[in-house]
Amino acid sequence: MFARLPELGAVKTRLAAAVGAERALKVYEAMLRDLIGSIGESTPQTEIEFLWPPSPSANGAALRRAFAHHAVAMQTGNDLSDRLSMAFSERFFFHRTEKIIAIGVDDPTLSRGLIDHAFALLDSCEWVAGPAADGGYYLIGCRAGAFDPDIFNGIEWGTPRVLSATLAKVRAIGRSLALLPERYDIDVLEDLERYAREGHDTELGRTVAELLGC
Repeated sequence: MFARLPELGAVKTRLAAAVGAERALKVYEAMLRDLIGSIGESTPQTEIEFLWPPSPSANGAALRRAFAHHAVAMQTGNDLSDRLSMAFSERFFFHRTEKIIAIGVDDPTLSRGLIDHAFALLDSCEWVAGPAADGGYYLIGCRAGAFDPDIFNGIEWGTPRVLSATLAKVRAIGRSLALLPERYDIDVLEDLERYAREGHDTELGRTVAELLGC
């Protein structure tokens, strides 16, 4: 999981433009805790690892508060393209990982069942992606023999072309790819309102109800 440490002004900045930095931080903290609970624990077959971007406030206590007892590592690279490429490369070539799936914090209802299904798809396909309604993706993964760092290079992150550009790159190198059902990220106020209408009995659901007064 690619995740930031919960810090005021550093998370959910698009949402903060509508609700303020303090409320956006509360939303992010609730999203992170809900997702940690939803994806469950590491097993002998599958390790859950949190990769966080460099931050002056990062220390052992802050990492434990944010990511509980899970394995952690600092992201390396100048941008998201570099950081994804480095994360995949290091785990394939140094950790001898067989399959990798990367997710973020933007979809707090993502289940362990869906992640396990994505891993199972990598038995028959070389790449797997979960389309997000905004044109990006909530999940991306591949198996070791199919990895090519160029897949993440030159992507215009934060645009509606992220998924289509990524799929084009995978197909251009002749790799097979499976698509999961479309889901939505929580990035802006409208996404939060949609989540509230769905009536989730979660920490985020209660946080949103308080924030929106519903």
